[in-house]
Amino acid sequence: MNANVDSLDELFVHKLAQQYYAEQELVEALDEMAINATNDKLSAGFADHRDETRTQVERLEDVFAALDRPAESRAMPVLDALEEERREYEDAIEDDDLLNMVYLNAGMMTERIEMTAYEGLSTMAGRLDYSDEVRTPLESNYDEEKSAYRELDAMKTASDMKSLWDRLTPGS
Repeated sequence: MNANVDSLDELFVHKLAQQYYAEQELVEALDEMAINATNDKLSAGFADHRDETRTQVERLEDVFAALDRPAESRAMPVLDALEEERREYEDAIEDDDLLNMVYLNAGMMTERIEMTAYEGLSTMAGRLDYSDEVRTPLESNYDEEKSAYRELDAMKTASDMKSLWDRLTPGS
């Protein structure tokens, strides 16, 4: 972290910039997973969330505008690490079903991180008594992340994933 953070407002803007970075990076990652996933339901889910994520980027730009600040990105190391791990698995795994499992898990981990980030931003925005122009877009993004997580969580037990689990689980 190259910047000094000396106040809750500065911390909020720093975390907002990290989330802005994350959402921008995720548009590309979701696009790649939508293309590479061989499970149709998983692929469609990633494509739908990619489109939602583009809207989330715009909402974060609206938050910066409401704060009368230019939109800025700051690296989010935890997301970068997840992306690095996903790419390493892509290079190491040749089995499509196994790669689909990697994507499902990566998606769930990412959604949890994003939900936590938006919870923190919303808490800080409330403490800073920011207007609804700041708070509402954050809450909308949080709600979409929760929904995306629920969809991924339901997918892991869906009937079309059962044959995949059966094939990947020894002794099934």
